[in-house]
Amino acid sequence: MTVTTEVAGLDTGDYFQPVRRDFEVRAPQFFLDPCDVGEMFPPANSNGAYEGVLPSLVLNHCALPWERLIADEQPKSVPWLALLTLGPHEPVPEPGAGPTGLRTGTVSQFLAAKSGVLGPAIDPSTVDATVLASSMQSIVLPGATFQAIVPRLDELRYLAHVRRTDTAGQAACDGDEHGWYANVWSNRFPDSRRVDGAGTRNLVCLASLEGFAPYLGPGAVLPTKPDGTPVDVQLAVLASWTFVSNPDADESFADLLRALVPQRSGDAADLLLCVPLPPNTPASPAADRLRQGYVPLDLHTSVGDRTFAWYRGPLTPVRARALPPQPPRPALHSGLSQGADRCAAEDGSTHWTSSSQLTIYLPEQGVFDLSYAAAFETGRALALSDRAFALALLGARRAAYAKLNRIGERLSTGRFDAVPVADLVGPRTHRNLFASRTSDLRQTFARLPDTAVTCKTPRPVRHRPNAVTELHALLDRCDVRELLVQQVADELSPVTDWLADLTLLHNVPFDRLVPDERLLPIESIRFFHIDPSWIEALVDGALSVAVDSSRDAVLHTAWRQPLLGAVRSKAGRVRARRRGRDDLAVATDGGPPPARSGLLIRSAVVAGWPGLVVTADDGHTGVLRMETLSQNVMIVLFDGVPETVTLSEPWHGLRLGVEEGDLIRLRRPDGIPLGQTLSAGRDLSRFWRAPAGQPAERVIALGQLVHALGATPVGPEIGAALLATQLVQAPLRLTFAPPAAPRGESR
Repeated sequence: MTVTTEVAGLDTGDYFQPVRRDFEVRAPQFFLDPCDVGEMFPPANSNGAYEGVLPSLVLNHCALPWERLIADEQPKSVPWLALLTLGPHEPVPEPGAGPTGLRTGTVSQFLAAKSGVLGPAIDPSTVDATVLASSMQSIVLPGATFQAIVPRLDELRYLAHVRRTDTAGQAACDGDEHGWYANVWSNRFPDSRRVDGAGTRNLVCLASLEGFAPYLGPGAVLPTKPDGTPVDVQLAVLASWTFVSNPDADESFADLLRALVPQRSGDAADLLLCVPLPPNTPASPAADRLRQGYVPLDLHTSVGDRTFAWYRGPLTPVRARALPPQPPRPALHSGLSQGADRCAAEDGSTHWTSSSQLTIYLPEQGVFDLSYAAAFETGRALALSDRAFALALLGARRAAYAKLNRIGERLSTGRFDAVPVADLVGPRTHRNLFASRTSDLRQTFARLPDTAVTCKTPRPVRHRPNAVTELHALLDRCDVRELLVQQVADELSPVTDWLADLTLLHNVPFDRLVPDERLLPIESIRFFHIDPSWIEALVDGALSVAVDSSRDAVLHTAWRQPLLGAVRSKAGRVRARRRGRDDLAVATDGGPPPARSGLLIRSAVVAGWPGLVVTADDGHTGVLRMETLSQNVMIVLFDGVPETVTLSEPWHGLRLGVEEGDLIRLRRPDGIPLGQTLSAGRDLSRFWRAPAGQPAERVIALGQLVHALGATPVGPEIGAALLATQLVQAPLRLTFAPPAAPRGESR
């Protein structure tokens, strides 16, 4: 690209020299960005009954399989990538390559000629030097294995397709913003033989076939070694994973979902976020506390004593009672509030200024409840650790003081008592006031007698009160409060954004949410309510970092409710902002927050199915937050208390294969079942390239399968998408609903 500069109407000669910059747009060739790799099925490192499943891989970049040409003479519709399923001992071993047979080296080493090994027909001189020096992975296959399992040129187009799906019910979306994904699937079923009572470990590789087109056609022959056997073939591996296929395993999606529900009692209370108690536990204050979600934690007092205190985070198994409000602050009167309507009363909300106010003592038990005190200190610590938030809050405070000082200064003169308070903050207040009175002054001068009488009327002197008293008097006026929040709205915007995230528990340490592992055991799901008082204490703690004096405390008290109203109205847009999708916004207003709830999942289903779909009331209850907190922990917050919650497999990562009994359910292009099946019966091997015991066993001869499907109501025009539609296995889902109420009773 060359950029030149010209000035219209001026001859600059050669003063501005052209600027040239060279750049190259390069598609991935030997390695992939990990962000381009999505769901894998079967999940990596899983152990399940996968004998009827064809491994598949979701690519978050939907055009990736067609961004390169497998050969110059091949059309763009032929993918350059293929997903290969390998059994144990099929790759050629190499010392230091590890049990999978994958080799690591540079691109330059991969493209270098090797004796007895066939590599891709790619000229190293056509590859950029930085790419040649980059690290990559590869695998070497025996020639016979390569010819047996690698798809033919005429089969490759069936093994990759594009899907579009709605990702609103997922924790994250790494694909196209409109939900487009590429799906590449393997033409080979996994090796599911039992070995010593266990299954067989399979390796799946996303391999590049660029430069191998001459060896993928019908009747293609590989070069031979001196002994007459085909040479080995080295392929670039862009992604890989392993899994164990075991017909007796119970780690499938359905098995993992069933494991989330306790089977010992069937009691719905077992799904609540509280410490489980043994059956027939006698009633006691401690047992009641445990059932309400509290846990006892060690407490070291300031005098050195060691005891315990009750603690419960914001996630509660029952609806938490609101904390009692504080008594209203007595109003301070001064001349600044004369002639203006004062707020009749405080907002009645609970406003806390220190964690000591939130320390609860239980005299009947002789212990403390530090739940809300810990919430206050947590909010304060998070605010102090975020420099950008602290600076934004201090900047908004300075802007508010500047506005209040201007209003107070002008009201103290007595000249602006009749001026609306909204006109007192402008830079032209004096000029506007003089202009409004010009006509009155002219009429007054016209009525003066010819002989003027000099008289002096002393102007009443108003003394400005001290800063705190003046601030109290101004902020007792509702019009001043409303005007103040409007005037500093821009300065408060980053503050309210940060607080909106905080109200949805973003950045709150996990041990504040789940203080005891027994609350969320391995392979479990727990439902909860959200304690609004805990959230308010958390926010008060965060806002307390800007309170250094009594003047700051007055300002903080005055603008707290308008500020919280802005935070509540933004809470429904936090997920949309973080995901970059406006359609994920939930309508929330600035009023008191409604009852909210959520769930926590700790299971291998979170790691194995990162696109897990969670919906409430079939999507009618909004999702405020859905996020994976760790490899196997997910949190979901709902804007309300739903009647039903459903967990489903990700739609863009649906499994491909055959149904139980080796059935293929026939479907229309739009996915609607035709009510018929293509039955392979016990003769599924009739669609294999070769019978069992040969290298090509379990490899589908796609031409034969497509021909058989063409003789069914599906029709003869079968492409990649329609073939995948026939092989999609029915998605699984689990729905939680309240138990049915007996007749005559409400649920």
